[in-house]
Amino acid sequence: MQIRAGSLLIANPKFAHPEHEQSVVFITESTEQSTMGIVLNSSESYDLASILENKGVEWPCQTLIGQGGEYSPTCLMMLHTNEWYSSNTMPITNSHSISSDEFMLEKVSAGNEPIWWRLFMGIKGWTPLELAQELKSEQPKWLLLARPPMRVVHSESTQMWTLAVNAYSQDMFSSYL
Repeated sequence: MQIRAGSLLIANPKFAHPEHEQSVVFITESTEQSTMGIVLNSSESYDLASILENKGVEWPCQTLIGQGGEYSPTCLMMLHTNEWYSSNTMPITNSHSISSDEFMLEKVSAGNEPIWWRLFMGIKGWTPLELAQELKSEQPKWLLLARPPMRVVHSESTQMWTLAVNAYSQDMFSSYL
């Protein structure tokens, strides 16, 4: 079971920790020291216009920011398709990248935006031992979907967990055929 950038962690329907119930986490980085990811479907969100207004910046439309995780809670990041880039963009997979700079907001507000994108504040993180325990215990808290379909990653937050569980089930079933 290899955890790599672009994989999804799906809250186990039976054993998930209550605070992670129905969560879907997109892995952005996995090294020997840590695994980092963004909660794609957090029910907690913020309005970007309100946040920027406090900094004296006007935002042209209502844009919600998801709570990506408990680490670096004030760090604004954009997960997006990788045909687009900003001054601080890191490729994650062949299809997705992550950006985190103020220039990305200027570009988007001027109409220069990726095909698909979402904004998040904060990130989740685990040590390798922590995540291994959460995945491999008798009551695993997470299910790992190594190659998630784009339709799951790009789906609406309210439908994402169900779609991810279905994709995981299909993936597991097909490995036995």
